[in-house]
Amino acid sequence: MDKKFLAIIAFLTLGIIVLAVSITSFSKSDTKAVLSQIQGAKIKVDHTYKTVGDIGYSKGILYHSFPIKNEGTQDLKIANMTTSCMCTKVFLKTKKGEGPRFGMKGMTAPSSWTEVLKPGEDGEIIAAFDPAYHGPQGLGPVSRIVSFQTNDPDTPYIELSFEGTVFK
Repeated sequence: MDKKFLAIIAFLTLGIIVLAVSITSFSKSDTKAVLSQIQGAKIKVDHTYKTVGDIGYSKGILYHSFPIKNEGTQDLKIANMTTSCMCTKVFLKTKKGEGPRFGMKGMTAPSSWTEVLKPGEDGEIIAAFDPAYHGPQGLGPVSRIVSFQTNDPDTPYIELSFEGTVFK
């Protein structure tokens, strides 16, 4: 083969690699939201733990709501929602609607998403558990955690949990 042809092939290959790397790096969001604590932001969580009892393996997704409220005088920001397992998703539901669903920390790309609850406004942290995710070996007791961050200086990180027993 002639050297000119090999040089063109090498140049095109290099160009394709550079293009692929640049597209990949621009399409990912590798930054998570950064919240600055602010005096006056105050979250109230109705409950942090729930025993949900028996969970039917073939009954579909189990949803559990953890009501929250901004009892402060400043905007309350919610961000960086994660779960303890891939079988569980978490999202915020407000009067504006449902936010995006987030999964297990380390298995879901970081997100810069945030939501604001105005003073006096309430919402729900929704845990969505798929009892069939792990297959038949997932039968038996389960305990899952959902977590998120806030700009409340007294409660910058919150973990909410539920447990039950998956049965066939």
